[in-house]
Amino acid sequence: MKEFLYNQYKNLFLWCPFVMAFGAALYFSCGIEPNFHFPILITILLAAIIYTKKNIFIRAVSIFLFGFFYAMSFTHIIDTPRVQDSFGATPISGTVQDIDYTTDKTRLIIRVPNSQLRSESSKEYANIRISIDNNTDIDIDDKISGNAILFHPTLKYAPGTFDFARWAYFAKISATGFFEYYEIEKQNSSHNFRTFIHKRANSVLTDSLVLGYKKTIQESESNIWKSVGIGHVWSISGFHMTLVGGWLFAIFYLLFRLIPPLTKRIPAKYPAMICAWGGLLFYLCLSGISVATVRAFLMTTLIFAAIISGRNILSLRNAALAFFIIFIFNPFCIMNAGFQLSFAAIFGLFWFFGDKKYEKHTFISRIGHILYLSLMTAIIATIFTMPFIIAHFGYVPLYGLIGNLVLLPIFSLLIMPLIILGTIFAIFNYHFLIDIAEQVYNFTLSLAQNISGMPNANIQTPHIYNSTLILCIIGLLCLILIIKTDSKNWFIRNINYILCFVFIALGILINSLIPRPLFYATSDHQLVAFNVDNKLQFNKARASKYYFAFDTWYEFNNEQAPTKNKRYKCDHGLCKFSTPKWNLVYIQNFTAIKDNIVDVCYDKSVDYIVSSFELNAPKCYGKILKNGLIIYPNGHMEKVINHRPWNK
Repeated sequence: MKEFLYNQYKNLFLWCPFVMAFGAALYFSCGIEPNFHFPILITILLAAIIYTKKNIFIRAVSIFLFGFFYAMSFTHIIDTPRVQDSFGATPISGTVQDIDYTTDKTRLIIRVPNSQLRSESSKEYANIRISIDNNTDIDIDDKISGNAILFHPTLKYAPGTFDFARWAYFAKISATGFFEYYEIEKQNSSHNFRTFIHKRANSVLTDSLVLGYKKTIQESESNIWKSVGIGHVWSISGFHMTLVGGWLFAIFYLLFRLIPPLTKRIPAKYPAMICAWGGLLFYLCLSGISVATVRAFLMTTLIFAAIISGRNILSLRNAALAFFIIFIFNPFCIMNAGFQLSFAAIFGLFWFFGDKKYEKHTFISRIGHILYLSLMTAIIATIFTMPFIIAHFGYVPLYGLIGNLVLLPIFSLLIMPLIILGTIFAIFNYHFLIDIAEQVYNFTLSLAQNISGMPNANIQTPHIYNSTLILCIIGLLCLILIIKTDSKNWFIRNINYILCFVFIALGILINSLIPRPLFYATSDHQLVAFNVDNKLQFNKARASKYYFAFDTWYEFNNEQAPTKNKRYKCDHGLCKFSTPKWNLVYIQNFTAIKDNIVDVCYDKSVDYIVSSFELNAPKCYGKILKNGLIIYPNGHMEKVINHRPWNK
């Protein structure tokens, strides 16, 4: 046992980024904002990390708390202006900062004076995201004004679900909305190069795979790609950086081999890598510098540096270092699905292939080896990303492995090279390569449709709670980071596999024991849902204002969205809901409060009162519920507390 513990010292560094990330995740998930002087605490914790080398426990706690308070400090430094309420027909005038082209509309990020938003922030300017029709000729840095309908970013609709307000805060978006009408006050004379390529190419594939625009393909097509397990190709990340970096390296390597005076002094691969890195930097800027692309670029940079310095490129230390650097620049990245999926795949692949030694192969055996590598890459990436796919998207793509083995090579060897070369030619008004790429894409889409049309292509999964996801992550970390020994004790020899199984099994058990909630309510109590025979019934029809609330609650209840369910019947504005453990009354709008509230308050059989009005009845205040909430069959209640910097 002593030998086993001694061996684990080699990998203690690899645990540090994850311990720090767990601390940050705790901060981002808290219901109430902690009140601490975080700069002082960060200084103390850094000193503890540096000077307590021998005491691992104190060091681990210090790293965990450092992650917590660093995330807290970063959050308050951002200080994105927050719009308190939604408001309509508001005059807006500002400068276009960014443009995102989608299938049915264009989204503009507009920088406006903070005074126009009536925000309490001390910052002078704020960013708003406005949707307009696609028939427009707007460029970045144009001045635009008009009347806009604005909404504050919506809060999460159940504990542990996606919080759009939090995402918008860290994306520095203060409000969303659309223009009733607008006009361009000043057309920018120098067009943005990214926008110029978008207009010249006029291709959805160029927009997605080269320029990094989101949601450019039809939603129906996007669902097909997700169901076959390769939806990630539409977000520029490691897949694209690897392909582009590999092609650039090959091109420059061949070019430098043609210069003997240079290659006699230094190997051709070194200048080729430097030039390929410069090309990737240009690709990063052209694609919009999204978080996923920056993460992939940093990882590629570390791999190039490892090759040049003669180190192992499939090193877990490189992956941990990239994790740490990205965390320092933006700790909120750890809460994003893309970050979690990317690093889950990276750590899984580095763990599996990291200790493999180079072997010489004949031509025939090399083909078999390539097929083996492709198969194992798809299997390992699928296994390690599966918990995060289930947690974030609520389904299992049953044929994802087939999609990765059959369709991903077509994207790698045909679509991506054609669309990149086609984009270059399109600058000079030659579109034949883009046309070929689109024909190949349509053929590939037909294959994907056939695969997604197979039985049970998407298996819907129950809602995954944060506790379950954390236990699964710990289990995978035990598998990857615990160093095995050649001990004669079977348990010690296989302890990483055993701990991985125990933590994941415990997470699944906990998730299966949590029942479905019986009652849901939004923060303003305008929308509520009742679970009747495992089917949700709402107090009103599906409305755009609560579009995501319906989907969130359907997912929580393990129902397909949208589902046509019955409306809950209410008697004269009072919705009475009874369970074996508790009874609840919901008071709708346009209800005679004065005539009903007294009876409801004094009714001893009523345990909870939920109202779309702001009630203040001291004699039954204990029954009146506030905030967004869900209630479980045993009466346990979870509230959506909104006392955080992103939803004050």
